[in-house]
Amino acid sequence: MQSPDQSGASSRPQRRYLRIAQALLSEIQQEGLAAGARLPSDRELATRFEASRVSVREALFALELSGAIVVRHGDGTYVADLSRGLSKRYGHEIGSTPEHVIAARLVVEPPVSRLLAASPGDLDLDEVQRDLDVATRLIDEPAQLPDFVNHSMAFHANLAAMCPNHILNHFASELVEIDRQPLWVLINQIILQDRANRVQLIEDHQRVLDAIRSDGPQMAEDAMKDHLQRNKEQLFPGQRGSDWPDF
Repeated sequence: MQSPDQSGASSRPQRRYLRIAQALLSEIQQEGLAAGARLPSDRELATRFEASRVSVREALFALELSGAIVVRHGDGTYVADLSRGLSKRYGHEIGSTPEHVIAARLVVEPPVSRLLAASPGDLDLDEVQRDLDVATRLIDEPAQLPDFVNHSMAFHANLAAMCPNHILNHFASELVEIDRQPLWVLINQIILQDRANRVQLIEDHQRVLDAIRSDGPQMAEDAMKDHLQRNKEQLFPGQRGSDWPDF
């Protein structure tokens, strides 16, 4: 087994913790660890992953910030109750809250889809479909969840890059780029550990792409809005209407 701390020159040292965090998330899912299950100590995890204890502690810190685990100092580290969605505190440490990111995306991305649907013949939608097809093949591969998340994020990035309005292009691309920050990658992986959420995501993406390709501007805008609304409800189950924050 290759050490996460010795994975080659192409990996940035500050990203070692992310690979450990991703591996721990996969273990939590594959072993069916329930909320409250205790995780091994950082010393045991360092041995298992052939990593330094510093990298392991950084991984645990990232998982704590993303809401996957609870660290009780002097007691231990435990699997969090993910059925409640994300706590409102998560995201402040990342630079922006999930509520505000989704609210901004709901303002920007549906009009982008509308513009794209106005001239679909000018777009390379086959490239978007290829990424979507790859993600589809990974639905039933829990160990490949990081790749599934990457290809799923590429869907939004590719559409944003095709927007003919350069101002909207910039805004949409900046919002999508937030999802590529390490802690947001972990947040997406937490949500998408549930197979039903992975299936729903692919269905939503295909619906948006089909609408852009052939259903017209209004249908494309509505499809993207519906998709982002579902994404919001996955992040914050049960929070609707007045519970949702203003800008």
